[in-house]
Amino acid sequence: MKVRIVSMLYATAALLIFPAPARSAIEKVVGGGSVHQGETRRITVIGDGIDFATSIASSDARIGVRLLSKKGLAQGRAKGQVLLEVAVPLDVPKNQDFNLTVKIAPNLYYSKGGSETVRLNVQAYPNSSWKPLFHFAPSWGWMNDPNGLVYVNGKYHLYYQAVPFSRDNGGQLNWGHAVSTDLVHWSGRRDAMFNPPMDLLGSSDDQNQVWSPFSGSAVVVSGEAAKQLPCVCSNLCVASIFTKNTPIVTLQDQWLAASCDGGESFKAPESVLPNLSSAKPDFRDPKVFPYKGRWVMILAVGDKIELYESANLKQWNFLSSLPLYSSLTTLGPFVETPDLIELPVSNSKTSETKWVLTYSEGFTPPVACQGFRDSTGMPLTAPALKKQCERSRNFTSRSLYIIGQFDGKQFKQESQPRLLDFGSDFYAPQTWSNTPGRRILAAWQDNWHYAHQVPTTPWRGQLSIPRDLGLIRDNGSYWLTQTPVQELTVLRNSALGRVTRLQDKPLTNKTPDELKNFRSTAFDADLAIDVAGLPKVNSQIKIQLRAGNTAQGMVLTWRRTGADKGELSLTRSASEAGGSTSELTQPESGFIGQWLSTSVPLAAPINQRLMSGSKNAQPSTRSQIAQVPIVVSSTNNSILKLRILVDRSSVEVFAGDGRIVLSGLFFPDASNKQFRMYTTGGNAKIVSLTIYPFNND
Repeated sequence: MKVRIVSMLYATAALLIFPAPARSAIEKVVGGGSVHQGETRRITVIGDGIDFATSIASSDARIGVRLLSKKGLAQGRAKGQVLLEVAVPLDVPKNQDFNLTVKIAPNLYYSKGGSETVRLNVQAYPNSSWKPLFHFAPSWGWMNDPNGLVYVNGKYHLYYQAVPFSRDNGGQLNWGHAVSTDLVHWSGRRDAMFNPPMDLLGSSDDQNQVWSPFSGSAVVVSGEAAKQLPCVCSNLCVASIFTKNTPIVTLQDQWLAASCDGGESFKAPESVLPNLSSAKPDFRDPKVFPYKGRWVMILAVGDKIELYESANLKQWNFLSSLPLYSSLTTLGPFVETPDLIELPVSNSKTSETKWVLTYSEGFTPPVACQGFRDSTGMPLTAPALKKQCERSRNFTSRSLYIIGQFDGKQFKQESQPRLLDFGSDFYAPQTWSNTPGRRILAAWQDNWHYAHQVPTTPWRGQLSIPRDLGLIRDNGSYWLTQTPVQELTVLRNSALGRVTRLQDKPLTNKTPDELKNFRSTAFDADLAIDVAGLPKVNSQIKIQLRAGNTAQGMVLTWRRTGADKGELSLTRSASEAGGSTSELTQPESGFIGQWLSTSVPLAAPINQRLMSGSKNAQPSTRSQIAQVPIVVSSTNNSILKLRILVDRSSVEVFAGDGRIVLSGLFFPDASNKQFRMYTTGGNAKIVSLTIYPFNND
């Protein structure tokens, strides 16, 4: 009681000496206007005293609101800022207005408090012509790295880094979730893992409790072992091992969460591999796999990978490490999303197998220099940070593989790193676990250089086509092969009545007449071309995908570079990069054709020379990317075979018996549906061309 009386006396004295100002705490509110069903809107409140008690109320109970950050006040009068996020579910009717009221409590020294009401109008969910037909993309919100890929009870589970509702990854990351029985048709599920205090439809002011489930993996555990996990599993359990990221203390460690309903949801997680060293700022992305009666984890740790083992998924012991880069800076490169898989050599006469290490090369994305906000929601303005970020333009998002052997403790490297995909949009690959007899890989189809600028709405991000992995030996070298999953046959069969076929057809400087009436925005094509008639250096074959009156579409080019050499490239123009007013067309974004057709320091350009006659591929010292064969041997050693997948806003090209893949995003006009091909500098021959149109919209 004495404490309360004394406090009241001090408060009364303070009021007499420092009377409350007469002005409102709120100076202005930035936001409002229209918002789509299934999207979010960020509201910024600026004023004096707003670091104190804040309340937010919506006139519609279905509208979710949460506090993202508060910043501004310490001692003395100062401007402050509150950043809010408003989530509009899909079931809120379109053309409906709702009010968002922000209230700031009175403060003794700064202001009398105040309130402000913001009106927003709900617009209809947009029907985008860029929404993929046979690639997975979320219905709304942000997507990046695939996580926890696992096959359970006849279903392929896809978890992924997601920001529900929001198209930007600046919010709270969850594990999004989708399932499929055929890797082609996907059904979205409720987010499988999230931090409850920061669930989008809730609200929390306690920023110390904010954490995100970063990338990780999932495995199937059965029998007695399943009963030891942190949920009551009678027979079969799905265990997820993931990185818990706590930004407030810059801490990353590894956690275990278990599912007893086939991977539909996960119980509260527990720590299994704490980060005990402050020297490991990047300690993440665990991929777990069974090995001879125990579990092995491969982990990204700065510029190297580390291997651990466990008998029960709970206690882990260090095995070994493998440095992948000679130096690590704050910009990069650093290792992300490693995976370690064993594959049989398909053309070996013995039961020979090799191990393949896959990983992504991480870097600080230049989006941080383009107005990206810091952890408190304030713009990044520090000159030193901006200058540092600018240097990150020397990097790009790419994924690599190394072939070697694994003895249960160490991975022994036997090859130089090679690109998994020579395109600009293939990152953070991971393989599905629990798929006996096959290994299936998929990745995020995007690039950190421009991921925040991709013009799709109300979603951003999609999955590459899942690929069956193989391993072949050619003249003493081992090569990873990738083939679109066989399940795509279901789409080919559905298109049989509309297939376009050409055989033994001359290819000149004009598109064949048989292709002039072809129209489709999503299709699958098999192509074999005899390039013997293009003997001159720089003679070319040009294939324009989704061309039209307004643009050339994505351009696939084969160019003669020597007597037995050729170069394959994939190029998009500014008109396919999101429109003339889009930031994507700015040269520094790296999104337009120049990024794909010229060399970028320390980056792997898409037109990395792929040697058709190369016997012993030699790695480039600078880029560590091998030159690999793309022309399939035949009687005249001149047949170029291509598999081309086009899905509304993406292209994937497979060549060299699966040794070469080029993946890229582009955003053509909805009316551009043509398939054009022609030569320059000579004539070629279409040995065969079969195009399966999956739609004609």
